[in-house]
Amino acid sequence: MTEHVPTHPWSSDSLLAKASVYMERMESNTPEDSQFGFWSALCLELLARAALARISPILLADHSNWRNLTYALGHQATAKKFAPSSISTSEALGRLTELLPSFTQEIAGFCGKHADRRNAELHTGELAFDALGTADWLPKFYQACRVLLQSMGLELENFVADPRAARMMIESLEDEAAKAVQQDIKAHAQVWQNKEPEEREDAKTQALSWAIKQSGHRVVCPACGCTALVQGSPSGIVATSVNDDEVRQKQAMLPTAFECIACGLRISGLSKLSACGLGNAFTATSTYSAAEFFGLDLSPNFHPVGSRVC
Repeated sequence: MTEHVPTHPWSSDSLLAKASVYMERMESNTPEDSQFGFWSALCLELLARAALARISPILLADHSNWRNLTYALGHQATAKKFAPSSISTSEALGRLTELLPSFTQEIAGFCGKHADRRNAELHTGELAFDALGTADWLPKFYQACRVLLQSMGLELENFVADPRAARMMIESLEDEAAKAVQQDIKAHAQVWQNKEPEEREDAKTQALSWAIKQSGHRVVCPACGCTALVQGSPSGIVATSVNDDEVRQKQAMLPTAFECIACGLRISGLSKLSACGLGNAFTATSTYSAAEFFGLDLSPNFHPVGSRVC
């Protein structure tokens, strides 16, 4: 059933309603049909914009023209020939990765790739969806949909015709990630055990020294037990505290990559990191002097405006 589209084109409800229309068009085709993939790409883009607009429609406005901001707030145009302009899809996805912790870099990467297919379909001679097997993208599509819908208080049941099948595909995606990472860990563990004791001890010492010098979250490698690092991407708000002449900022980080220089194990992506126990969020702390944080110039030759030098 096609829903009524609310008045403002940038409202979350309007975008969600249109995404639902495109989902219906996707599901009216068979998975082998190129139209199935094409409409999924349009649906996913609108769903992402709906999730961003649910936080605030202003987030969709192209800031190169301030009138786009007033348009997003629902005001009428104040200039002739004004055509409202919203941000690009890639910018919308980037903003979601910061504002929605569950919208990971992996999910954003897939959404960006799917949008690129849409662009190729519309703007080039390439038939981007004709030879695209569903195993390559459909589970990730439903995973992205679930995250975006949940950010708006909805579930797959509110959006797709067969939520049970969608959930099964998401689960299979997570299972494949777990299988792949466990195989990598076993392979590196075996190579580590085959090293001579002296070689392992040297590698362990080097790994500890490297981890101290590098920035990141120190963890224990699941393959060799040495000190390793997890890198992450910012997630959520920055908490700032001021003590005397020191400013401290803390921000949650979602793991994105793991590296151990002792055994050479590398793991990328939150799904794989979670599958081997390295997916826990951690906190990044930065400390600044008050002068540094507030941009104060404390050099001897600096004189505040209005002061006199005698």
